[in-house]
Order: sequence, then C-alpha cells, then structure tokens
Amino acid sequence: MPSREELLEGFTIGDWEIHPGQGVFRRGDDEVRPEPLIFKVLYSLAMRDGECVTRDDLIEDAWDGRPTADDPINRSIAQLRGHLDDKARPHQYVETLHRRGYRLMQPVQLHARSSTVDDDVTPGPGIRRWKIVAGIMAAGLLLSIVLTMVERPLQAGIRSIAVLPIENLSGDPAKQYIVDGIKNVLVRRLSEIPELLIKNTQVRYELEPSEIAARLAVDSVLTGAVQLQGSKLKVTYLVLRGDDNATVGSGEVNGDLDGIFALQERLANAVRDDLVGKGAPKLITLYTPDSKAYDSYMRGIYAFEHRGVGDNLEQAIALFEESIGLDEYYGPAYLSLATAYALLSYYRDAPVDETSRLAIRTVEKGVAVDSNIEDAAGAVYGSVFHKQKMWSESEAAYQRAISANVVDSNAFNWYSRLLASVGRLDDALTQSLAAVAIDPDNAVNNSRVAIVYTWLGNSEEASKYFRRAISLGASGITTHDLPYALLLLRDGRYEEATKIAVDASTTESIDPQWVAPVFEGFRDPSKAEAGLRALDDAEDVLANEVLVTARTVLGDVDGAMAIAAELEKPGESFQMDLLFTPELQPLREHPGFMPLLESLGVVDYWQQAGCTFDGHKAVCTAD
Repeated sequence: MPSREELLEGFTIGDWEIHPGQGVFRRGDDEVRPEPLIFKVLYSLAMRDGECVTRDDLIEDAWDGRPTADDPINRSIAQLRGHLDDKARPHQYVETLHRRGYRLMQPVQLHARSSTVDDDVTPGPGIRRWKIVAGIMAAGLLLSIVLTMVERPLQAGIRSIAVLPIENLSGDPAKQYIVDGIKNVLVRRLSEIPELLIKNTQVRYELEPSEIAARLAVDSVLTGAVQLQGSKLKVTYLVLRGDDNATVGSGEVNGDLDGIFALQERLANAVRDDLVGKGAPKLITLYTPDSKAYDSYMRGIYAFEHRGVGDNLEQAIALFEESIGLDEYYGPAYLSLATAYALLSYYRDAPVDETSRLAIRTVEKGVAVDSNIEDAAGAVYGSVFHKQKMWSESEAAYQRAISANVVDSNAFNWYSRLLASVGRLDDALTQSLAAVAIDPDNAVNNSRVAIVYTWLGNSEEASKYFRRAISLGASGITTHDLPYALLLLRDGRYEEATKIAVDASTTESIDPQWVAPVFEGFRDPSKAEAGLRALDDAEDVLANEVLVTARTVLGDVDGAMAIAAELEKPGESFQMDLLFTPELQPLREHPGFMPLLESLGVVDYWQQAGCTFDGHKAVCTAD
C-alpha cells in the first residue's frame, strides 16, 4: 500500500495524473485544481489502493479526526467524482460500498518511490529531485509575484460569482457568527472588484455547482469551510466555473482567532487573486480593529441579521455598543449601530424622532473617526429623511449609498421603498431587483420584489417572488403578509388569504374573529356592512395598513381617507406605498387624496423630479 509521503510525489489513477505539488489533476489537456480537502479524501482512498475506506477512515485522514456529519463527506465524494469526470453510473473511479464506505476502482501507480537513506549517506536521486522541485517552485513563486503585481482582468468568461454558504466544521452552532462574519467580509471585499457581480446566497443547494450557477444566473460559484479548534482557524475555499465545474482557484488560510481580521484579509486577497490577480482593493475601512471589539461586532452582525426573532435587535445594539466601547475608532460598528437604531421605529414602535436622532448622532461619530464609511452611511440618512418626508434629501442619500465602494443590498431595498412611497413603482421595481441580484436568498429582498409586482398588477411575477420569499422565511411579517393576502384575494383564493390573516392576527395576539366577516364582505359586496362593523370592533388593535385597505375595498372610502390622514403625523403610520395599489384606486379618486399628497410633500417632489401622475403611479423623466 502506498504511503502518504509516496503519494505526495505524484501518482496516476486511470487516465488521470495527480500532481500534489502543483495542486492539479491532469488528463491530457484537461486540468483541474481541487481544494485541499479533496486531495485529502483522495489520499485516504489511494493509501488503501482499492480496499474499502470507511467513513471513520475518511474522518481520521481528511478531517483530522474531528466529528463530521454525513453531508460534508457526501459532498466531498461528489466533488472528487466531479473532478475525475466520474459522475455517470456505473462509476469508473470511486465506488460506493453500501453501508460500508468507498473504494478507489483504478489502481494507484506511483510516479516515484522515495528511498530510505542513512544520515551519513549522500542524498540520492529522490532527494536531489525534491531540491530541484523546490527550486522550480521557488522560481515559480517569484515569477508569480512579479506577474500578479500588475492588475489583471477577470478570468475569461467570469463576470459574476455566487458566494455559497460557508460550512461550519466546528460542530458548535454558537460559533456560526464567526463563519458568517468571514463570509460577509469576503462578499464585501469581492464586491470591490470592478465589473464583477456578487450574489451572496444563504441557501444550501443540493445541486452540482453548474446547476447552482444556472439557477442563480452566474458564471462561477464559491464554496468553503471553516474549521475552528480552540483558538486556531483554518478556512478553505474553492471557486468553480459555472459552465463546466472547472476549478478556477482553491486554497486555504490559517490563523489565530485573535487575528481573524487579518485572516479574512488574506482569504479575500487569495480569492481575488484567483479571479483578477494581485491588487490593492480599497476596504470599507483601512483600520484594523481591536480583536475583542471585532468579535463583539461580528456577534452583533449575526444578531442583527436575525433581528426578526426574539430580542435579537436589542442584543445587536448592545453588542455594537460594546464593540465601540472596546475600540472607539472602528467605523463599521458605528454604521451598524446607527442602522439598528433607525430600525427601532419599525420593529419596536419606538418614537421616530428619538430613534432618528440616535441614528444620525451615531453615524456622524462613525464618519468622524472613519471617513471610509461616509458613502455607505447614506442609507442611514436616507432612512431618517424618509421618515421625515424629506423625499428629495432621502433620494440623494440613498443614491450616495448605492454608489458606495461597498454596497449592502439593504440600501437598494430601502431606496425601493422610498420610490414606491412617492408612487414611482417602476423605478422601485428596478431597485428591488438590484437588491435581489446582490443577495438572492434574502427573504426581505424577495418579498420587496413581490410587493412591488403586486402594486404594479403583475400577479404572475408577484406570485413567483412571494413563493420564494416564503421559502426563505418571510411569513409572519406584516409588510409581507398583507400584500400577499391582497394578491390571493385578487386571484380569488379566499381560503388561503383568510388563513394568512388569521395566522397573522394570532401571532400579534389579536382575536381573529374580525377576519371572517371582513373577507366575506370582500367576496360578497352585499355583506360589506357586516365586515365594516367587524372592523369597527377591532379598530383599536388592527394596523393602519389593514384598516385603510379593508375599508377601501368594503366601500368606506371616507373612513379609509380619515386613516390615511394619519400619515401627516411624524413618521409613517403605515407604509405609504400601499396608497398606490390597484385595490386602493377608490381612495385615489377621493377628493381628499391629492390634498393629502400635497401636505405630505409628494406633489412638490413630483414637480422637482419632473414626474407626472396617471392616477395609479408616478412616472419621472427628469435626471
């Protein structure tokens, strides 16, 4: 049986030459570059040369004995078969032995066998060969350094990449924030590459890389894994071309948890080098934070991304504050804290004026210590100006945010909501689709696209994106459930719409008895009065979005107009884009509607932006 040391000198299986020193599998003119983990799996199989290799053997050899679930093993075997062009059945290279393990079907032919020598014996050909190889590798490294000092264009045919979820191999869910933090930094750094579209995915697809690339409409995919033992980190990655699963690049970076910021830099630069060559991309911040401050920041980001669950939003705020307390010069912590403050009025009904002041004060402090976050901070200013109904100022701030060096999909999403709030539905759709292009697996982004399609009356596209958003966890959010229920009612799917309304009421601890009479009134106009009485009884507990919509559809347009007038108060008593839905056409025909838009500053905004209003939506032609 060949040893690992012998295999490292190179070997042949079937039509493939394996060159570990070069990191390649070669067959004629075909060449693939697997990630290091795949080499380890192959070594485990090759060391037993046709005999059964159990999963325990693989775990010991490839995962260094760390507890590993079945999925990573299955995925690695599938990737190895893909690299060996061995997907078709019956397999020619790697055989699955049912309930036992795997075996290599082609015999291992070593390229050279190492000789055992005494210390006082002159080195023979084997050792001399390694010295030659080492010299060649050193020369190759120097040449690589010279060549990659100049910025190179993207690899031919690669203009987009999907960054897939990175696998947490620690076995500890409490460390997931570290894995997600590494991925988020990687996505942001790659987004700095000119002309490269990044799609940040959250879903684990049980598909081949080429199938994932086709589904997400990208040229390449990136996957990786993070191993954490004590304070030691190892991150491996693999970039595959989407059309043929060919390896574009692979590698690993190692470091200590206290130096995770630097490790993330090395990872981002390694991947970037595989795509375009070595360069010096500008970071969102050039400042390396205190390690404890950065750990608090990453944990805060993880809580913030799950802000719809429990008290995660409050936890995120506390962690961002802790990060700033540990390192007052770390700009991104200020930016994230300001964003969390800005959302308190949406998630916790906190006073708009107070949370807006907190958000602006915080982001100003952040920009003062780190000017690199200034453009990205436009999203915070845009949100605050939106709540103050300063439409032009909000739009200018959002435009700065979406043009920042590093862009968060939320900036496009929030900009979309602003545009919809002033009736610019077509432009709102453009921005919401841009958000999905950046972050295709974000439930809120997909829901936003579905909502705008609903307001535009495109039921087919709206249904597609609603289904996608629901599969990603958007259900239970009022701003999602109400538009979806409206779409179902529009399509005559009363039972499904009723269930959504009942579930939403129950979630909000509201007696759902109002639902049946109101929805019966939607179905049968002769029963509208009973529906209105049910709304009267529940008016104190139902959201204004529900009341203004239900009263309009049931024929009480004056009552709906009285609720809409609440928009003249500070903040938003409900999200204004609802005013431009097809179902609220009777409200738009009410004599008080245009005066309301005048008092809200929307009409002045239209005039400044060169917009015309057709009774349903605003169309703007000016720059």
